[in-house]
Amino acid sequence: MNLKNRFATAGLVLSVAFGCGQNTDKEAGAADSTAADSAMMARDSIAESKTQDFFQSLPSPIHVARIFQRAGLKYISGITNPASNASKYMSPYSKSINLGVYTTDLSYCTFNDQSQEAISYFKAVKTLTDGLNLTSIFESTNMIPRFEKNIGNKDSLVTLMATMSMESDILLKQTSRLDIAYLSFAGAWTESAYIATQMLKNKRNPDILKRLLDQNNSLGKLIGLLQDFDDKQEFESLISSLSDIKTSLDVLNSENTTTHEEEFKKLTSKVETLRSKIVNDN
Repeated sequence: MNLKNRFATAGLVLSVAFGCGQNTDKEAGAADSTAADSAMMARDSIAESKTQDFFQSLPSPIHVARIFQRAGLKYISGITNPASNASKYMSPYSKSINLGVYTTDLSYCTFNDQSQEAISYFKAVKTLTDGLNLTSIFESTNMIPRFEKNIGNKDSLVTLMATMSMESDILLKQTSRLDIAYLSFAGAWTESAYIATQMLKNKRNPDILKRLLDQNNSLGKLIGLLQDFDDKQEFESLISSLSDIKTSLDVLNSENTTTHEEEFKKLTSKVETLRSKIVNDN
């Protein structure tokens, strides 16, 4: 629970406790129980609200990839995280965050008609979901054979990816595995930013740059969600890196255009550093 949530829960407990100061011991015991129940309900309500916000308001990796593709983001061979790396990720953290990386790579290849690469990334996604005990996402829908059967039909592949994303969201929400959901989105966000900045290094496309800067809002929401797990060292480091990236995006979104070129270089370097850490952390 983050600091804001702790204060909200503590405030509710204190208000109930002080309001019952004149009760008998028996009444005080009942009040304590009521306070605890109320605090738990408040905590659960806050958690449910944040969960709904995550699943409803943050764009899926497929949607983000589509936005960039429509802005002119072209396929660059070798820029994605090799699908063969999927079997190297051992920890739940590395599996979760690289699941997002591979979901973005899958979308990137699909939207750019790289069919064989897309199959490899689809299988890489399955490798990681299996490792996270999310096998039912693929088994219930017979995904891989359907994906292979529809190679060459981009619309069908996009539909299958959307189905996979929806099944994943439902399962993660039902099982309260929000750490996986948040880390996956963090990996997807970072990979999208990495691909975009790499292209912008070589050719400054104003439409792609605008789409990149537009992702600042979703990054802010993501950082807030990750802070629920900031007691874990890996999350703390990730939050720090993403917050540093957001600082550059804030500057680039400001009206002070004189600092844009220098700040874009800083942004690119920050994204490269975080992405390298993500894909190389086993």
